[in-house]
Amino acid sequence: MFFLHINAPAVRNNIITIRTRTKNKFCAVVKANAYGHGLELCKYIDDLVDCYAVAWSCEAEALCNYTSKDIYVLNSDYDIGKKNIIYSAATKKDLLHKRICVKINTGMNRNGIYPQEFNDFIARRPLYTEIESVYTHFCSVEYAKKQFEAFDTLNFPVKHCCASNCMVLPTKYFKDMVRVGLAMYGYDYSLSPCMSVKAAISAVLSVKKGEHIGYGNFLAPVDMKIAVLEAGYADGLRRCENFFEVGGTVCKTVGSICMDVCMVDVSECEFVPKQAIFIGDRLKIDDVANRYGTIPYEVLTAFNGRNRRMYATD
Repeated sequence: MFFLHINAPAVRNNIITIRTRTKNKFCAVVKANAYGHGLELCKYIDDLVDCYAVAWSCEAEALCNYTSKDIYVLNSDYDIGKKNIIYSAATKKDLLHKRICVKINTGMNRNGIYPQEFNDFIARRPLYTEIESVYTHFCSVEYAKKQFEAFDTLNFPVKHCCASNCMVLPTKYFKDMVRVGLAMYGYDYSLSPCMSVKAAISAVLSVKKGEHIGYGNFLAPVDMKIAVLEAGYADGLRRCENFFEVGGTVCKTVGSICMDVCMVDVSECEFVPKQAIFIGDRLKIDDVANRYGTIPYEVLTAFNGRNRRMYATD
């Protein structure tokens, strides 16, 4: 079990920085348990945001425990019967929701209707269905210009297309609202990262050369001092070589990563504290992502429900 220390004031400052640039409505994207930070974070930022976005209806149901503001459900899903939910509409059945935002496929080819289909599509809706907005999603900053030109041909009062890329795209792309995920948490565009990740050290052992460490066939190459950390692959740690900061020294894991624990070589540490740092001031989220051959999104969302989240408020 990791201990996730989340700095709510850092998130608030990131939101203020982004809003200062965009000067329009701010939609906080909190899908995948707020990118691993926990939906509880929303109660610390609710006064700064206009609305929220999640991927699925079950996430919207959970989010309603923390806000009464509008919530966008960005995938076609079931209706939870609450007035503050706005459902993404990309198929005929989606038009049956009372409040919808129409998804436009401008080139990402993930879901949505084509711009030229828009008028015919909305003409099929029941009289009770309110179209709150139309939106699209850019597949990359480099391709955004072409997508924006296709999106901007639509004539509708409320439109939105920018995500965290609003920090670098031209201001004309901002339209009526930005939907911000990763940048809000501070992991992009020189903003302030808001989370450090630590694991408790449950034991420090002396292991002789040739003795096993963990599952499999790993044998200590020399006499070693190892620390047993209470975090494993069930907590979001990959089954590969990982690094932790232990008492100011960067140490690597030895042996196989277990489901609930891992072992770290602390032979060079002068002092072994009660916790080891996985992500912090020295070991960054990008370091972990690069080592795993992936992106920060995947690292963050792998921190599942059994990890313990603690929110700093000042």
